[in-house]
Amino acid sequence: MVKDEKEKKDIDGGNGEDKELKDELIEESMEDKKEESKKSEEELIKELQEEIDKLTTKDIITQMMMSLSSLAYKKMGLPVGVNDKFKNKQQAKLAIDGFDALLKVIMDEVSAEERENLKSSLSNLQINFVKVFS
Repeated sequence: MVKDEKEKKDIDGGNGEDKELKDELIEESMEDKKEESKKSEEELIKELQEEIDKLTTKDIITQMMMSLSSLAYKKMGLPVGVNDKFKNKQQAKLAIDGFDALLKVIMDEVSAEERENLKSSLSNLQINFVKVFS
């Protein structure tokens, strides 16, 4: 009878040794995952920092110009029906003027093709501004 009770106890969960071992294994596994995650995160941060270190001032200015272009269209309420609630003449003008000013700064730093693309973008912004606010 004692043997049957012991077998039943082992089946029902035992004396707790298996649970303790299981808990230890789970805890070790979680710690390993945390360490791996921390290493992965550190590696990712390091890789991102290396990419940031490669950026040039020209890259940053060009990105700013693209952001200003997007903002200008939004502040012009374009596309119609999507950005109507953001329409603001003063803000659109400021974004376009900022784009223009940065174009003058970067003009000698970009290739002829890039220069033409940026000039074309400025022209499109200006034409759309006149169409929207006239």
